[in-house]
Amino acid sequence: MAAHARPPTTLHLATDTATEFTESMSTLASGVVLVTSRVAGRPWGMTVTAFASVSADPPTVLVSLGADTVGAGAIGASGVFGVSVLARAQVCVAEYAAAPGAPKFLDELVEPREVDSPSPAIADALAHLDCDVVDAVDAGDHVVFFGRVRRARRGFGRDPLLYHDRDYSALGPTTERNLRCLAS
Repeated sequence: MAAHARPPTTLHLATDTATEFTESMSTLASGVVLVTSRVAGRPWGMTVTAFASVSADPPTVLVSLGADTVGAGAIGASGVFGVSVLARAQVCVAEYAAAPGAPKFLDELVEPREVDSPSPAIADALAHLDCDVVDAVDAGDHVVFFGRVRRARRGFGRDPLLYHDRDYSALGPTTERNLRCLAS
């Protein structure tokens, strides 16, 4: 076996398809975002990893939220949402907005100049997108919102927060081996 090859691993399949799916999806590293809206006039947000860019022209993204969540209801009613891309140092923010069943008001976490925005921006986030809902698709127990980005702004100089194998993580250093692979 070559020095860089890994020994084969055995994938242990669960007895239940939903469990198999959940276990398999936990192997995918994802960026962590807060999807923001307003609930009772206050900034509200939910931690999400099911977020993607759909199109650059026109700029469009998608987010997938539990259909019965407060955030999904607020977004469906208002037709707007925000997406704040979290930085490595914002694990506490991600955990706060991920707590099942807990209120997720963000009054203390929002950029002061964004306090009245329809899609509040999280202070010190790597980026924030203000979006208008252009479509919503029911998908099982979730709803997928497609949002046309009407404003985007980026912060600088920090690493992104990642979620992998049910835990928060960050990018590691680029190794010599990684650099050799890129040169090939």
